[in-house]
Amino acid sequence: ASGTIEFVGAVMDVTLVKEVEERIQRIIDTVPALIWTTRSDGSLDFVSRRWLEYQGVELEQKLASGWGTPIHPDDDGPTRNKWRAALAEGKPFEAENRNRRFDGEYRWFLSRANPLFDRSGHVLGWYGNNIDIHDRKCAEMLLAGEKHLLEMTARGDSNAVILNALCRLVEEIASGSLSSILLLDTNASRLRHG
Repeated sequence: ASGTIEFVGAVMDVTLVKEVEERIQRIIDTVPALIWTTRSDGSLDFVSRRWLEYQGVELEQKLASGWGTPIHPDDDGPTRNKWRAALAEGKPFEAENRNRRFDGEYRWFLSRANPLFDRSGHVLGWYGNNIDIHDRKCAEMLLAGEKHLLEMTARGDSNAVILNALCRLVEEIASGSLSSILLLDTNASRLRHG
């Protein structure tokens, strides 16, 4: 009636909500794993600070690249196939693969993700993590190599063949890859048969 403009509003204290959000973020950043989430279609929508530091990228870069290129080329195809199957079936995802660190070194990780469903059974999104299993994986591979050398000795393979296999194992350990322990048998067979 007076011709002036009035505003009506409400004020809400969001201090508690902000404190809870900050606490959740601290927890996520403290967990000793690389944590990530995706939308229902599998497109990346969150990556933990620890994951960003491991790759040496900013959040915007990681979200733009999605899976990008951190997975070792030998592991990329099988990992993507498992991921596609999990997305299609709405079942938990699990894969072991090597992920590239910011300095170019690859380390073994156990990658897992579970879908979050709504009440009607539709996938709302995926929650996953990558846990560093590099030391365990290397120990397993080394044990497999040692076992193979013992089998060669028990079979009575020549010292030259065993020495060649031992040298390959040492080279694999020194290079840090330990990815081709099975080549020991192939090389040994080739030497045995000329």
